[in-house]
Amino acid sequence: MIKQNTTQNTIILIYIEKLIRFIPHIYLIFRTLVRHTNYFENDFFYLKKIFRDRKINIIDVGASDGISAQFFIKNLNPKYIFCYEPQKIFFKKLINLKKKHKMLKIFNYGLGEKNTITNIFFPYIKFFQKKYFLLTYSFPIKKELEKQINLDFFIKPKITKSHIIVKKFKITNDKIDLIKIDTNGSEIDIVKSLKLLIKRDKPVLIIENNNIGKIYRILKIYKYKKYCIVNKKFVIHKKQNNANIIFK
Repeated sequence: MIKQNTTQNTIILIYIEKLIRFIPHIYLIFRTLVRHTNYFENDFFYLKKIFRDRKINIIDVGASDGISAQFFIKNLNPKYIFCYEPQKIFFKKLINLKKKHKMLKIFNYGLGEKNTITNIFFPYIKFFQKKYFLLTYSFPIKKELEKQINLDFFIKPKITKSHIIVKKFKITNDKIDLIKIDTNGSEIDIVKSLKLLIKRDKPVLIIENNNIGKIYRILKIYKYKKYCIVNKKFVIHKKQNNANIIFK
């Protein structure tokens, strides 16, 4: 499901963020600054109520530049965070973040049902003859990226592609309490890759709102229900257009 990207649910913050995303140059500046704040999707803040101060292990698929890992460090009580990020530029930022936070376990590949090398598409802009990549808009399908760009940006960035490594998940001995997946369209393959771990540990999952119906058909086999946050309340997800869906 393609929807206009926003991280907050309040009307004022949604309006501000839409303006920020309107021009890709402004979005890039904002995205760089926001890594150092506690600004995040409202859905994620509810995880504090689920886990409270309990020590937990987390899998972060689509770890990006570490923005979600930093949120978990600030707001939860992680023992380990297993970060999977195939983009090399983002992975370098994860390496720097790991120097500060030893609980990070970082992997420079994505997860899927089989070991492969696949295309990934992402936009870029030119500024003073230098290319700047909007890697948070990395999509496995070019048409889906084009739809998202048309929704989010007035000034349209150009699109390029690169190759990423995808591997089957190797189940860890550590019990996993929380899985976060944000990969702009490849969430189903990742859930399938993690099925043995999901069956074993029954973790909470927070997944970007893409193909949620298909994902739910997989997870309900393991007695999961799907939820979202509406007006700061934890409710059954039906057709609400939240940024993320929580499964537990």
